Amino acid sequence: MAEVIFTVDSDGCAIDTMTYKHQLIMGPLAAEIFAVPEEEKEQFLENWSNINLFSKNRGVNRFTGLVLTLKSINYAGMNVDNLYRWAEEFDILSPDTLKPEIDKYGTDDLKAALEWTLAVNEGVANGKVHDDVFDGAKEGLQKISSLGKIYVVSTANREAITDEWTRYDLIEYVDGIYGQDSGKKEDTIGSFIAEGTDPHQIIMIGDSPGDLVAAEKNNAWFYPILVGAEKESWDELIETVADKFANGEFTQEDHDHYKQKFWDNLDK
Repeated sequence: MAEVIFTVDSDGCAIDTMTYKHQLIMGPLAAEIFAVPEEEKEQFLENWSNINLFSKNRGVNRFTGLVLTLKSINYAGMNVDNLYRWAEEFDILSPDTLKPEIDKYGTDDLKAALEWTLAVNEGVANGKVHDDVFDGAKEGLQKISSLGKIYVVSTANREAITDEWTRYDLIEYVDGIYGQDSGKKEDTIGSFIAEGTDPHQIIMIGDSPGDLVAAEKNNAWFYPILVGAEKESWDELIETVADKFANGEFTQEDHDHYKQKFWDNLDK
């Protein structure tokens, strides 16, 4: 039997980091660095949470979340044309693609975006007290590591992922980490297929619509870690889903069932 691949998201899926990162670090720092007017700040932060945590955009690249939230308040604090253009045109949104744009255009919006992402990284590094592994996640990773390869596929900063997974003794179960600098999740999954893995030997385990899209764009399978029911989701993976997938018994009907369960939970 060919070896299967489990691709696993990090924030909000294996480790409970997503809410605090957005509500205590990313959103407030964006409001500060982009000088959101005081009278608009409350709405900006509310929109930030709704867009990045409680909508179909949950789990998007941090720069995409920034742009969506700025647009949601019709932000006019500075000219952000170059930031919006970069976010729309580039497949990989990270400091590595942002810095050449700053060198080329030198505009305040691009500089602010770099300042913001570096401040977020520092805030995350100093905010370790807020995160924890979801109940059942470590046991789930132990289980699936015995059945196939595990790759972390996330839009988070690679260094932060490595630090978090090392700190919680999860790194030993992982065969590779693909973070923000690796590009879109669907491209990472696509690279496994290009290397010869059958799409139906890949399952994306995640908590966001982006995880579902990444799987479906590659004709791979999807299994959700449901927001608010993370332990139950990991338990079900351990008890039934992991073996079913590894044995080649996971079907389109199963995929559609979990997809509907995912949307029903997110729409609650």
